[in-house]
Amino acid sequence: MKKRQGFTLIELLVVIAIIAILAGMLLPALSRAREEARRIRCGNNLNQLAKGMATYLNELGDNRFYSWPTGRVGCGGTESADAADFGGGEWLASLYWTRLLPDPGVYICPSSPDSNRNGQELGRDGCPTAAGLTGGAVSYAGMGDTSVAVYERVKRGRTGVTSKSCIRDDFPPNEPMGCDDTERPVNHGEQGNGAMIVLFFDSHVELWSHTRVNLEQGVGQGELVALRN
Repeated sequence: MKKRQGFTLIELLVVIAIIAILAGMLLPALSRAREEARRIRCGNNLNQLAKGMATYLNELGDNRFYSWPTGRVGCGGTESADAADFGGGEWLASLYWTRLLPDPGVYICPSSPDSNRNGQELGRDGCPTAAGLTGGAVSYAGMGDTSVAVYERVKRGRTGVTSKSCIRDDFPPNEPMGCDDTERPVNHGEQGNGAMIVLFFDSHVELWSHTRVNLEQGVGQGELVALRN
């Protein structure tokens, strides 16, 4: 009986080439699947923030939307609420300070390199840390202390509104109330080839492509005019 010979060098090279081709076909699909999972998680995070805001408004806002966290003392070492400067990040973080959403992971998009160090950079007791919120504490933008006035003037043409005004009763369901943070880097892809997730007042989220919104500068402009980082 003849002893069976092993693979020849050519056969081994053919097998390696086939494996490389299959890997080249599968890896992009796996990468897309991972990013899709991250996008779903980001959307779920924003939806949780919307529910937390609804609870906050029912308890402290008398069903009026204040982008300024009402009932909280001011930050920066003073007791005056008007002394604080609440941007979109602070408005979202106020849900953490009031323990309505105590999970620090909700504030981080898994597609973003941001890290709030398990809540250490978010602050507590109604205020950011002494140095303020860092750029990596919250991966999302929201309505800041001047946002409602901007919305009323730009979107609704109303006058006589101030930075601490509120949207009274008629919450606009198709108006954005939050989105991915447009401070670099872009959460999902790149400026010329990516997307961002936008949260609306009725709690639904949408994925907007780079052809619809500037992924690096969209906050405070265009359709996202009332949002702030």
